[in-house]
Amino acid sequence: MSIFIVLVKKEIKELLTLQVILSIAAMLLIFQVIGKSVGSQNKSSASRNGVVTVDLDRSQLSERLTKALGEAGYEIKPSKAGSIEAALAAPEHAAENSFILIPAELQKTIDSGRKSRVEFYSRFRKNASGLGPVLAASRTRKAAATVTGELSYHVLERKVPGLPPSFLRNPAPPLEFAVVDGRAEEVPLAQVLAFIQSQTYFFPVAVFFIVILSAQMIMTSVAGEKENKTLETLLSSPIDRRLLVLSKLTASAFIAAALSAAYMLGMRSFMSGITAETSVGAAAGAAVAGPALAKLGLLITPSGYFLIGLSVLFCILCALSIAFILGVLSEDLKSIQAMMTPLMMALMLSYLLPIFIDLSSANFGIKFLLYAIPFTHAFMAPQNMMMGNSGQVLWGIAYQAAIFAVCVVLAARLFSGETLLTLRLKFGRK
Repeated sequence: MSIFIVLVKKEIKELLTLQVILSIAAMLLIFQVIGKSVGSQNKSSASRNGVVTVDLDRSQLSERLTKALGEAGYEIKPSKAGSIEAALAAPEHAAENSFILIPAELQKTIDSGRKSRVEFYSRFRKNASGLGPVLAASRTRKAAATVTGELSYHVLERKVPGLPPSFLRNPAPPLEFAVVDGRAEEVPLAQVLAFIQSQTYFFPVAVFFIVILSAQMIMTSVAGEKENKTLETLLSSPIDRRLLVLSKLTASAFIAAALSAAYMLGMRSFMSGITAETSVGAAAGAAVAGPALAKLGLLITPSGYFLIGLSVLFCILCALSIAFILGVLSEDLKSIQAMMTPLMMALMLSYLLPIFIDLSSANFGIKFLLYAIPFTHAFMAPQNMMMGNSGQVLWGIAYQAAIFAVCVVLAARLFSGETLLTLRLKFGRK
């Protein structure tokens, strides 16, 4: 048993290198930053619980509904507008996302035993991301449930005989509307959120793994050539060093494209297998919501998909060029894990933060950090295209192209001298 303990200690000592310790510390730092950012975002979102009410009935029942919403924790913001269009366009409500329209003669209609309707509007902003649209739509839907329950209580308290159970349960069915760039369409908010999340959550996962696999591939190739001394033979040949750099990046990009295609096909089969039982209901829901989503401008056009693909391409190229430089600085194959830590930190920040926080309400420091990372622009490209922010996508592509060009020039400079063969970061070892 003592020999076993000695062997375990020996293996732990060999595995727990300074590189591994630095990688663990970096991961802890990343999650600490993400946790604090999400916590501050949740506090900020909790403080913004306002609902704009457009009361065209001005009856005891409408006052009761407003009071019930206030007791449920909503900050009621009455609007003096005479229509929902005017309320949505009012400057004093420009920062609000949830609106309720109480129609005229609501109490009179319900008291006479006839169904009425209450309209609920959720505004989706162009520059919102992550939890922003989800929290806004969730607030609107919870308000609809509160109003429906209060209307049902009102009818039950009157004890009018002969009313059907469906009327007693829901005397004024809520109508949900999504508002995008001033356009309002009647569509279930759950359908809108499902469509947005399918583009903003699933897509970054695929890009994240593609970038990781591509970066590991090129770092292993460069560090392996450096460790096995084959790089010396390659550099002694009469070949332009810049061509060597471009050839390695081009080959890696082709393999990355193959990996991305295989991954997307595999994930498509995986998701279709999981959702096979609910495919009929999902197809029906998509058929109903499709025209409304098209009118709202949320459906991505072929040109939009082209821009998204271009952004992903430059995202992969940026990652490959950065990984190439890190591979050159690596001492050997064992040090790749530590050398990849800066790239992993940037990827995790640009992938996780936009999912959990709303960039439209984030502070300047968080915005600057995320937009300075080139990978963020590819992760957010689908959502920007859905919301009509094509300019943001084009700016991101230009920024990614500039970062890629700088990294290629730096890599060519590293290859231009003979110090490349001895250049390395040893993490304190002599």
